[in-house]
Amino acid sequence: MTSRPQPPLRCAIIGCGQIAHEYLTTLQRAADLTIIACADIDISAATKFAEHHGIPEFGTPGDVLANSKVDVAVILTPPATHIDLARLAFDAGSHVYVEKPLGLTAADSELLLRTASDKGLLVGAAPDTVLAPPARAAHYALTTGAIGTPHAADAALLAPGPENWHPAPQPFYASGTGPLGDMGPYYLTMLTYLLGPIEYVEATATSTRSERTIRTGPHTGDTFRTEAPTHMVAFLRSRNQALITVTTSFDIAATARPHLEIYGTDGSLVLPDPNFHDGSVRYRRRGEQIWQELPQDDVDVSTGRGLGVLDLVDSIRSGASDCRSGHRAHHVVQTIEAIEFARTSGHPAELRLLREERCAGLR
Repeated sequence: MTSRPQPPLRCAIIGCGQIAHEYLTTLQRAADLTIIACADIDISAATKFAEHHGIPEFGTPGDVLANSKVDVAVILTPPATHIDLARLAFDAGSHVYVEKPLGLTAADSELLLRTASDKGLLVGAAPDTVLAPPARAAHYALTTGAIGTPHAADAALLAPGPENWHPAPQPFYASGTGPLGDMGPYYLTMLTYLLGPIEYVEATATSTRSERTIRTGPHTGDTFRTEAPTHMVAFLRSRNQALITVTTSFDIAATARPHLEIYGTDGSLVLPDPNFHDGSVRYRRRGEQIWQELPQDDVDVSTGRGLGVLDLVDSIRSGASDCRSGHRAHHVVQTIEAIEFARTSGHPAELRLLREERCAGLR
């Protein structure tokens, strides 16, 4: 006797900004998901988004979550709103996927996971580039010993700052954001996926240009002051005793440094920018003179933003008790909070993991 096919899960997009269009490029191709609604606090933005993508229902986040029968709510709003909107979705019986960061504090993100668990619901979270072919190829290479035992890594986001391309860059420099809060989750997510959870942190920071000038858009030439440190260096130690240096900076004019390198006992591995879903992965073993490129899986579907939502859908369909990406995102929030503590206090920070068995699930 064959089982009857299940209907697609009903999905609502909460937050209709530019990133939502990128998600829709991936999600509208998924056979197991249908977009039934979109929402934004700006009703005109929700209306335009619905018309552009052919979405039948639209409104404010509260109205859509309360009145639409939503299985999965994809929250793509500013970080400060993530927790409250996720709780609204839980109250409506919806599973949740959240853009990075999962929460502004580790306490908030942990409570979110516990609330979902108590209600029998799942939480997935960005970044989802660890699901893309480059990350999978790197993970396979590490687990099969292509470079021996990993013992160190170096990650670097080195950029001149978003004021060069964004017409309203001030939020990138707000307190609690800066290059660590904005781009750090991509690097930390990839590092924990490949090397396991972080247990120890030291950090220091500086700001070389506290006044910035907007270089594009209607406010070109306007200046503003930064609130967050703009050059952060963190030293991390993983549960597996790998030593990791993470540098995030909006103070660098130019660089030739790789985004992420992993060093093993028998060789080294170079990964592409973890903010994206593509790029080559190269390795070179001890004694060799030439870097070789790792083969990557052929992928039948789009590998853009939204892969994490499809991973959450798979977890829902399989009856899983947790979605791995939600717990990895919580650990990243923990790590960023520990880096901030170490930076401001001048003392090392040790991390408490949510639960031992979930620690293993970070890889």
